Amino acid sequence: MSQPHHIWLQDCATGRSVEALLYERIDPVYAERVDDAWLIHLATAEAQAKARGEKFEAPEHAHWRWHEKVLRSSHLLSCPTLAVECEGQPQGLMLLKTDGHFARHSEQSEKPLVFITYLSTAPWNMPSVAPRPRFRGVGTNLLRAAVEVSLDLEFKGRVGLHSLPNAEPFYERQGMQCLGQDSMLNYYEFSPENAAAFIR
Repeated sequence: MSQPHHIWLQDCATGRSVEALLYERIDPVYAERVDDAWLIHLATAEAQAKARGEKFEAPEHAHWRWHEKVLRSSHLLSCPTLAVECEGQPQGLMLLKTDGHFARHSEQSEKPLVFITYLSTAPWNMPSVAPRPRFRGVGTNLLRAAVEVSLDLEFKGRVGLHSLPNAEPFYERQGMQCLGQDSMLNYYEFSPENAAAFIR
């Protein structure tokens, strides 16, 4: 685990800002803890929905297993997995690739960028799963961290990703531009200008 940075989330119950931690690299043991906590919560939420006679729709990324992803990439400096933690619980994870991906935006074509391979928030923060989400701002903080990594690498804030369909409105609200469909998913990208506006 890396030394954490202090960030802020919003407690949805009180509307107040709460301090959280951003880790720039986690290990497989931590990722396994994430899988266990998130899968238990999803199973409980599904059981409760069925007990109420309601249909339960699991998140599009419910099949992701972070332990496997971190295990495959933990030895690669170009593939850090970042984590947001608050009140002792993992609130969100993101796996980046900092090498081998290039911009598609016409004005930035073929320039290097940071690619977000996976990004997800804990199920208890998702309105589709939790009627009363716990924290807001997890995804925004992770996306901001990806832009900061891009700036540190002198990529000028360029960040790209393939979005799951339900996440597209989130990325569009942050100012990312959809540049078409690729591998059945829409591809989104931050230009330097849009990245600068986002982190402001």
